[in-house]
Amino acid sequence: MKRVILPTWLALAVIGALFATGCSRADHRSPVDRAGRSEEPQDTALVAFLSEARAQHHRANLAEADGSIDQAVAALDALVAAPHPQTPEVDEVLADTFARLAELELERDAPRAALDDVTRGLALPAAPYFRGHLLEVQGTALEAQAEALADAGDTSAAKAERARARTSLDEAVRIQDDVVRRALSDAGAAP
Repeated sequence: MKRVILPTWLALAVIGALFATGCSRADHRSPVDRAGRSEEPQDTALVAFLSEARAQHHRANLAEADGSIDQAVAALDALVAAPHPQTPEVDEVLADTFARLAELELERDAPRAALDDVTRGLALPAAPYFRGHLLEVQGTALEAQAEALADAGDTSAAKAERARARTSLDEAVRIQDDVVRRALSDAGAAP
């Protein structure tokens, strides 16, 4: 059985949101004690959404471990339909969730549904890494669609889908290569 691990973006996003909202571990007093009045984090909606995202991804993990792809998809569909603030962190969570949904659709042998999820993810203004991952999944879905067309005897359409798959995968590689080069350059390493 395939072991699913919660994406690290979620843990990093929660940590970043906590630092951004002033929830440091250096001051363990309650918000009421610190300020003499009740004080909420500056972005309660973001922190709550990130917590919901973690819970829904864990629900999807459990469902997938039990062999219920339908329940895993339902958990992630609930997440993308949930109310959420408009922030870059949320866009990244949603983009990654759409990529995971697409991968689950491929497990259900539904490449058209996978491509729809990828399209929804690509519509978000997420960081390049997430766009690259979505393009990778798109290439995989197009490859699956090409195989289905070839099995149905439509060799011309299968060839066209394989070409589209190569284009998506080439773009994914280009984007991820650029992400790696920039990260290494920013860290002082030679690209």
